[in-house]
Amino acid sequence: MAGSITTSAAVWALYGEHLVKRAQEALFGATLLPMLGNQIPLPAHSGKTIYIPYDLPQNNIQLISEGTIMALCPTSGHYYTGVVAGYGGAKSYNDFLVSIHEVQSMVSNDVASMSRYLGYKYDSLCRAVISGDVGTWLAPGAGEVQGGVVATDPLIQRFLFDASTTLAAKNAPTYSDGLYHGVFHPAATHDLFVSTSAGSQLGKGQQSVAGAGSFLENTEIGAAKLERATIGALGRIRILESTQSTKLIFHATSVAAASIGGMMSAMSGYSAYVMGPGAFAAVDLENQRPQVFVKGFGSGGTSDPINQLSSAGIKGYFVAIAMDVTNRLIRTVSGKTL
Repeated sequence: MAGSITTSAAVWALYGEHLVKRAQEALFGATLLPMLGNQIPLPAHSGKTIYIPYDLPQNNIQLISEGTIMALCPTSGHYYTGVVAGYGGAKSYNDFLVSIHEVQSMVSNDVASMSRYLGYKYDSLCRAVISGDVGTWLAPGAGEVQGGVVATDPLIQRFLFDASTTLAAKNAPTYSDGLYHGVFHPAATHDLFVSTSAGSQLGKGQQSVAGAGSFLENTEIGAAKLERATIGALGRIRILESTQSTKLIFHATSVAAASIGGMMSAMSGYSAYVMGPGAFAAVDLENQRPQVFVKGFGSGGTSDPINQLSSAGIKGYFVAIAMDVTNRLIRTVSGKTL
């Protein structure tokens, strides 16, 4: 029978810091879209709903007439809103594992794995608010119509120039690096620079060397994430790559062609987005880091009478809120050649 060891509170605290750091690194490494949204704090002791005021519309700037009271811009209904929800996961360990595994390393790896999947969940929540029929749809190539893209229609470089011009014409601001940001699946970025289709010979993508200057670059982990995700910059768009970009699969019995982003019936492809700040908002992950929980053997009380179980888990709070998607978001869908 193995002996026992008494560990000081300081050692446990150090181990806890290690787990939190691993959780944060894994979460940041798995998320991209949340960092492109406007960063919002969680509501502080004021309920679960977040309110973000609309920008003042241009048509609310009025001529002032002497002696005439100006009509006020109403505030009712002039907020983007979202309700914060909790997300998490946990795993249990039985006492037999103690004799065959090094439990501390196993817990650390599991915390990192759960945090990575938490990041994927956050990414999908952001994607949900910028998908569907919101924003402006543009052809991935040089003439496809929404609902008429087929699986062999590649994304070409002309799309980048069309997207940035459309956003600029809508007075959409750029990120602090002076660029709009686009998120593409690796299959789509491959076609951007390899495809021989007309409209793809506009010049080789110039590798970005300047940082984004946005939230991504403001943290050590965020800057590393930006460097890994950036493929290049072309047409005033920073090209970011994510394997979490949705693979669209048509289900003929239940899904209309328009609802899968523009693919023709029975075709499959990849969604892509180009945006400026203000298209959507997301909880600031730098200030709302994942919480890590480790319960040792014997912590279950009478529900675990002979100390057979321990557990590790993570928890986080998040919401993504669609904002001015009409003027600050371009979306498309394309097939692939590879």
